[in-house]
Amino acid sequence: MTLRALENGERGKNSRGIRNHDYPLAEVPDIADSQVWKQVEEFFTKVHAPSFGHLSNAEDLAVSPDGTRLAFTGHIWSSLKDGPKTHVYIVDLPTGSSKSADPVPVAASHGPHNNKKPKWSPDGKTLVFLSDRIRAGQYQLFYLRSDRIGEAQPLISEPLQGIIEDFSWSHDGSAILIGLAAFGLPKSGFEGSGTLVDLDVSRSQWTPVVKTDHTAMDVRSLWLHDLQSHQTRRISLPGRNIWRFAWCGPQDAVAIVSDRPGEGAYKESSLVKISLLDCVEHVMVERGEYFMAQPTASPSGSKVAFVESVGGDRTKLAGCIVCVDSKTNKQTRIASNVDIASLEWFNEETLFSMGLRDLTSVALKVNVLTHEVRELWSTGNACGPSYPQPAGLPGGGFAVVRQGWELQPEIGLVSEGGAYTRILSFEDDGGRWLRPQLGQSHAVSWSSTDGLEIQGLLYLPPKGQKPYPLILNVHGGPMSAFVDQWMGYRTWVAFLVAQGYAVLNANPRGSLGRGRNFTQGVVGDVGGGDATDLLKGLDYLVSSGVADASRLGVIGGSYGGFQSAWLTTLTNRFAAAIPISPVSDWNLQWLSSDLRQRTLDNRPYDIESLYFRRSPLRYVHRCKTPTLQLVGKVDQCTPPAQAHYYHTALLDHGVKSCIVEYPKEGHGIRQFPALIDACCRMVSWFDHFMPVDK
Repeated sequence: MTLRALENGERGKNSRGIRNHDYPLAEVPDIADSQVWKQVEEFFTKVHAPSFGHLSNAEDLAVSPDGTRLAFTGHIWSSLKDGPKTHVYIVDLPTGSSKSADPVPVAASHGPHNNKKPKWSPDGKTLVFLSDRIRAGQYQLFYLRSDRIGEAQPLISEPLQGIIEDFSWSHDGSAILIGLAAFGLPKSGFEGSGTLVDLDVSRSQWTPVVKTDHTAMDVRSLWLHDLQSHQTRRISLPGRNIWRFAWCGPQDAVAIVSDRPGEGAYKESSLVKISLLDCVEHVMVERGEYFMAQPTASPSGSKVAFVESVGGDRTKLAGCIVCVDSKTNKQTRIASNVDIASLEWFNEETLFSMGLRDLTSVALKVNVLTHEVRELWSTGNACGPSYPQPAGLPGGGFAVVRQGWELQPEIGLVSEGGAYTRILSFEDDGGRWLRPQLGQSHAVSWSSTDGLEIQGLLYLPPKGQKPYPLILNVHGGPMSAFVDQWMGYRTWVAFLVAQGYAVLNANPRGSLGRGRNFTQGVVGDVGGGDATDLLKGLDYLVSSGVADASRLGVIGGSYGGFQSAWLTTLTNRFAAAIPISPVSDWNLQWLSSDLRQRTLDNRPYDIESLYFRRSPLRYVHRCKTPTLQLVGKVDQCTPPAQAHYYHTALLDHGVKSCIVEYPKEGHGIRQFPALIDACCRMVSWFDHFMPVDK
C-alpha cells in the first residue's frame, strides 16, 4: 500500500480523532500512531536493523607506520531511537601475497559512550583516541598499547577542563599537541550546530544567559602533553582561538588562529607559527579574502601547506593548495583542476592530496618544488562522509571509505599504481533490501542562461512512468557539493525516491569541484545566477520528458533551505516546498546567526543591499507555493526564528504554510525519532500537493 493510500484511508480523522479532510497529515501535531508513521518507521527499521550490533560505516582512517594495520572510527547501531555509537576498530591489512577477503575488524574500545579519531604513535606501539567514557560529551585522550592486553587508559591523569576536539603526535613520539575547546562553544553547521556540552550543573533554572564579547578562556586553545614527564601545559596565548593546528618541526606548531571563537570568526583567521618553548606567535599568512584549512608541515617543518578555499563550513572546506616557506613566509599557489579537501606530506618535496573534480573524487601526488601534479586514481563515488578523507600508506598508496548510490560504505585500498581493492564491506541485509527500491542514478548536466554548464545527480524511482513528479534538492553552503553517496547523502533522499519521486541533487554555481571561478560565482550574487542555474535544471528535465511540469517540488537545508523559499518567490511552478533550517531574511540572519556570512555585499544595515533584496521575506507576496518548514530549536546557524517569521508572513498573504520545530535538533533534522517524524511530514506534504499516483 502506498503512503498516498494510507493517508487517504485515515483522512477522515487524524490520530486524535480530528477531522482532516482539508489538510495534509504534515499539519497534525502528533502523528506517532498514524499509519504513515508506521510505514516510515518500518522503512528505516528494514534499512538499519540488520546492522544493529554490527559495523555499518567508518571514518577517521589511520594506517599504522609499518602499513600492516588500519585503525578507524566505526559506527554501531543498537536501535533507531539511540542512533549509532562510535568505537575504535583495528583491522589487519593485506601484505605481500596475502589476499584475505574482508578481514575481521577487532574492537579497540568498548563502553556505553563514544570513541573516535584513532592515531598511531610513530613507532606503531601506541594507539591514542578520543573518548567520552568518563562523562558523556566531554572527550578526553585515551591510549592503548598494542604490545599489552587490556582496556584503554586515560593519557592525562586529570581531565582537561574542556572538550578535546583533535590531537597530533610529534614526529619522534615524545609529545602530543592537543586542541581543547571550552565548554559551551558553538558547533559548526556540518556538526549539527548547537553548543558543545555544558557541564555547569550548579546553574539554577532561573539563571539568565548573558551575551557579551568572549572572555580569554572561552576559546579553543592549544596544549602540549609531554609523554616522558606527563606534564601538560597551554601553548596558545589567552584570548587566541585555535581552529586547526599541526607540528612544524620539533620545536614549533603551525595553527589557524583568530581573536574570536564564534563560527563567523573563522574567516578572520591567520596562519601562525607558535614556538613551543616560549609560546610566541609568528604570523606566516595574514587574514585575507579566503578561508584557510588543513594546515600541515613537511617532516622537517621547512614548508607548510594548507588549503585555500572560497568558503563553506569550517569543517568542510576545499580549494587550491598553498605552500609557505617556514623561514621566509613566501607563498606559492599550486594549480590543479581539483578542489583539494585533504593534504598529507609524503616526503619533504611531495604532498599526497585528494579532492573533487566535477562529480568525481580524485587523488593526486603534488611536487611542491616543480609544481608537477600527477593523478593517482579517481572514482565517481564519494570517498568519505562528504569530501574525500584518505589515509596514506607508507611507501605509496592509500586507504579510503568508498560509497555510492548503489554502494554501501566499504573500506578499500588503492595501490601506488592505481589498483583498487576492497578490504572490508559494510553491506548488509538492510542495504540489499533497499537497493531494488532506489532505482537508477544518472550524472546529468545542463546549460544555464549564460551558457555555464551545471551538473547534478538525478535519482529515478524504480517504478512508474515518465514524466515523474520531481523534487529539486539543494545542498547547504552555498560552497558545498553533492557527490555520489549511499542513500543520496541524506537518508530522506532515498526514502522519497522509494516512494516514487524523482530527486535532482543539483550543484549550482558556488558549488565545489569546479574550480575557484565557479565557486566564486555565487559571492555577491546569492539568489541570482545560482537560482537561475537551478530553475534551468528543471527546464531541462521537463523538456526532456523526465519531470512533470505540474508536479515539481523543492527541498533543501540551510542555504538549500533559503533556495527552497527564495525560488518560490521567483516562480509559481512549484507545487510544494519544504525549506529545512532556512534563511528567510539575510539581514536578520546577520544579526542572529553565529555564522555572519559574507557571501552577499557586506552591507547588512543598508535597506538597498542584497541582504534585503535577496530575502524571501521581502518578496513573500509573490509566493503562492504551499510551504512546510522543518527546523531545530537549538540551531544557531540559521536560528528557527527565521522560519517563524516567514511562516507568519505566508499566512498573512493567504499561502498554505506549516512550520514544525524539533526541540532537540540543531542545524538539520538528524536524529531518530525526529527523522521519522520529518519524513512522515515530507512525504505527506509532497503527496498532498503533487502525488505520485496523479
